[in-house]
Amino acid sequence: MENNNKKPIPILTLAVIVAIGFVIGAGSFTFWYAKGFSYFSNASEACNNCHVMNEVYNDWSLGNHKNYATCNDCHIPEGFVAKWLTKAESGVGHAYAFTFKDIPSNLNATPKSKNIVRNNCIRCHSSIVSNVVNPTTKVVHNYDKSLSCVSCHKNIGHIRNF
Repeated sequence: MENNNKKPIPILTLAVIVAIGFVIGAGSFTFWYAKGFSYFSNASEACNNCHVMNEVYNDWSLGNHKNYATCNDCHIPEGFVAKWLTKAESGVGHAYAFTFKDIPSNLNATPKSKNIVRNNCIRCHSSIVSNVVNPTTKVVHNYDKSLSCVSCHKNIGHIRNF
């Protein structure tokens, strides 16, 4: 004798299961298509996965820093936790922008990323910088911004307005 006491799955529950499956599937496909695992590496090639970075990556590959520094060396802070939090924040921000906004023709540095780059310049070049300039000195003609390495070295790393 068969037991026919099975209750049908409510439509709302089925809709939620399908929606969750869609989000997981779409997210997995996007992660795979965007070469998501490459961002866990320190390879500069990972930063060039997106066509928006083509010019910046090309500039870096033609410059002297290619021989000494990866993208992460300049754009990611030191320290295990800070590194992964910054990578996650940047990745989620870029994914959101590319998914829900117009695809930008270039990415602009935020005040936080400018500070990370400045600190990394000073860290790598501390033996020179400590004898040349106090990085907290105010630029005489622009009192609202502290002196930055790229104030004078605009085309170092890659040729873009910082």
